[in-house]
Amino acid sequence: MSRTVRKFSSKNWFFKVLAAVLPSALLVCGLMGVVGVLCHTDGSPRSASGQYLMWMGALLWSALLSVCFLFRSGLQAWGVLIVANGVVWGLFVVLRSVLS
Repeated sequence: MSRTVRKFSSKNWFFKVLAAVLPSALLVCGLMGVVGVLCHTDGSPRSASGQYLMWMGALLWSALLSVCFLFRSGLQAWGVLIVANGVVWGLFVVLRSVLS
């Protein structure tokens, strides 16, 4: 009576990788935009705030690349990231119109 329990599944790994690359990149760009609007940065790569945004983007994207494999399915990863994109980009549009 041998029962194997698989804690980690490689099911839907291709769709999880696609979710980790495409919507995660858009989400990171939106988060960089929100932080840039809140910090009133001009986007110059030579400024301290520009450097902060660039390094923040790399850190967030690498974190999202690994977190996408914690979802149960590729469909769930896509759904959560698309909703998060809508929220973040909506917040960016509102903040940009209010603060600019």
